[in-house]
Amino acid sequence: MNRVIQIKEFSYLLKVNKNKIVDDWLGNELVKDIFLTHQYVLTTEQKKVFYDIYEFIIGSMQWDLNVSDVSIKSRLLNILNKASFSTNDFFTLFASLKNSIILFFNLEGLLSFNLLRDIENNFLAVAKDLFILYEQINDSNSIPKDDNTNLLNEYKKAVDLSNIVSKTNPKGIITYVNDKFCEISGYRREELVGKPHNIVRHPTMPSSTFQELWNTIKNKKSWSGLITNLKKDGRSYTVSSTIVPILDIDGDIVEYIAIRNDVTDFEQAKEQLSTLNKAMKHKVDELYSMAQTLEQQASIDVLTGVFNRMKFEEFFEFELQKAKMQRNPLSIILLDIDDFKNINDTFGHDIGDVILKSITNLISSNIRATDTVCRWGGEEFVILLPGTHFEKAKYVANNLRKIINEHKFSVVPKEVTCSFGVASLNDDDHKESLFKRVDMTLYRAKNSGKNIVIGEEEL
Repeated sequence: MNRVIQIKEFSYLLKVNKNKIVDDWLGNELVKDIFLTHQYVLTTEQKKVFYDIYEFIIGSMQWDLNVSDVSIKSRLLNILNKASFSTNDFFTLFASLKNSIILFFNLEGLLSFNLLRDIENNFLAVAKDLFILYEQINDSNSIPKDDNTNLLNEYKKAVDLSNIVSKTNPKGIITYVNDKFCEISGYRREELVGKPHNIVRHPTMPSSTFQELWNTIKNKKSWSGLITNLKKDGRSYTVSSTIVPILDIDGDIVEYIAIRNDVTDFEQAKEQLSTLNKAMKHKVDELYSMAQTLEQQASIDVLTGVFNRMKFEEFFEFELQKAKMQRNPLSIILLDIDDFKNINDTFGHDIGDVILKSITNLISSNIRATDTVCRWGGEEFVILLPGTHFEKAKYVANNLRKIINEHKFSVVPKEVTCSFGVASLNDDDHKESLFKRVDMTLYRAKNSGKNIVIGEEEL
């Protein structure tokens, strides 16, 4: 179950943004029109009262205090009394403050259904407390303190002004809709009253939602949730709904009242944001894949499929440093295809490419997974053997020489052989010195009859 978000959790954020929210409140066209209608211009000192009452209202929500206990309320209510605010003006003023706070949360990306409902409940309590006090200081237009019916009518009027409201009988037949319901649905009142409430049901809404709704309210409990409805012209709209069963003196359900807020723009913005996030994730995945491909292309020899010289340099440096730190052996083999230029000149470069790929496969298939082979350039290959002493590396080189020598290359009628040089890491070696030694051993092998393995001990 989702935790109900309390507005008190955001009280600090509301206080920090006091000026922004109150300026939006007093700058609201409805608020300005009310004061203009009564030809009442607020002084700087009087405007300060509105900032003060805002702080006290937020404080009352944070600490669950009664607004009537706040001393600043008298100054505000006297201003409203001098301006001859009617009951409708009074509730419009506080509904505008509520809407300014809702707008703030929406722009901050914090608005949710639970928070929206909590704001509504808090402001209903605030308006109730302040209105009771306003009655007491209102001279000619005050209503009797014990006339609760009249007060409830005013609350109803306030709800009607700011919410989408409908009532149904226990069977779900509409008995009342307010102007906002007609406005958002596109139906006239006479087209709605007497009809089942599913007249505005959207076909995409799952039946399970309405089953849960009816099970809840038939058990005399309130239900809250998001519902997508269908306008008369076929367009859709989304509302956050609270449906309350009304009970008679015997505890039987006599009707249901539904209070809604239009959250279509909010839900569409969420959907657009979700779509944008998916698109961005897809684009990031594409870029990541492209980066991997480019990195691979920059690391792999296109013809043979093994690492190229640049990538091998990275492995070489890393393994050499690791071997020194851990005091482990490290050996390197450098090999060259014998008389490869003659193969290219005699049989063509396509045949030469086949030979290169075949020898690459023979090498890769006969070394350990921890060893690294790369095409060093042209017909030269280099093999790095971590954790391998010189004698073992020389054995690997002789084994590879024999395998290549005995392999039948179907594309050429002659044997293909390779010459090998082998060297191992010394304590005072660096990358260049070790590679220089193995290069010298290969040079000696190429000049000693070829198809041979020469180790650094023979230099």
